[in-house]
Amino acid sequence: MQKVIILHNKIENNTPDELDVLEQKELVSKACASLGYEVKSLTVGDQLKADLQAVASSKPDIVFNLVEATWGKGELIYFAPAMLNSFKIPYTGVPLDALFVTTNKVLAKKMMLKDDLPTAPFFTINEIHLLNPQKKYIVKPIWEEASVGISEESIFSLADSDKVNRIKKLAVSQFFIEEFIDGREFNISILASKNGPEVLPPAEMIFSEYFKDKPNIVGYKAKWDETSEEYNQTNRSFGTLECHPVLKQELIDICIKSWKVFNLHGYARIDFRLDKLDNIYILEINGNPCIAPDSGFIAAIEHRGYSHCEVIKRILTDLN
Repeated sequence: MQKVIILHNKIENNTPDELDVLEQKELVSKACASLGYEVKSLTVGDQLKADLQAVASSKPDIVFNLVEATWGKGELIYFAPAMLNSFKIPYTGVPLDALFVTTNKVLAKKMMLKDDLPTAPFFTINEIHLLNPQKKYIVKPIWEEASVGISEESIFSLADSDKVNRIKKLAVSQFFIEEFIDGREFNISILASKNGPEVLPPAEMIFSEYFKDKPNIVGYKAKWDETSEEYNQTNRSFGTLECHPVLKQELIDICIKSWKVFNLHGYARIDFRLDKLDNIYILEINGNPCIAPDSGFIAAIEHRGYSHCEVIKRILTDLN
């Protein structure tokens, strides 16, 4: 019987985006047990070296990597796979290089431009003088995932002098500016298969009338605060591109190309924006996206008709 260790980060801050790793662990554990694996769970916390040595000492055949942060810092997500690489332990999900690149949004966007993948124009904090007074922009953390640090206050134009002055004071190494694409938003999940990446049904984020006078964004509240209006007035919908087969195929083609360009493995999710003319822009590429039962990735695989066991089996067979 093969041994799978489910490795996840120690809970540091008890925030909703951090706690959901426990739900992911439960889903993976049940699926692995059903598939006939011996399953054990371990955490990565303050003692990174000791924690990874404990993993190595357990002599796993595979590590199912659910580590989303190191020392509570999302920007250090790649530390765990780096250590697993050094111990020569096979692990699931995107490899070290891909995880580092996709976590750094600016570096990822530079790669997109190099390989002709569509993404919105972007600027450093020091380039605010280059912005177009007629356009809207969004300021984003370079490293954070899960919409951490994103709210309607992140949207601005040069006429918003107070916001502009605050943005100018942000650290160049931590934040960047992107042109705000005001249009439809899609989340598209991708799953490894024996025939290459399988693009799952596109999910459109539907913004209710509540957002009529607000920016249509899936900020932190919309993702994680179940008591907020942003959360309750943002809904996921499948099948909205069935009458637009050319557009749907274009999105699928971009997903497949992105998988190859960024050396993705196992599973991923790509977030898109479409402008009023249906021009496509990649917002970001998410390696190892959330696979909690209520996540967008699991919604997509269930919409396709796959069981949790089928998905975990595929992830476990596309190793690094």
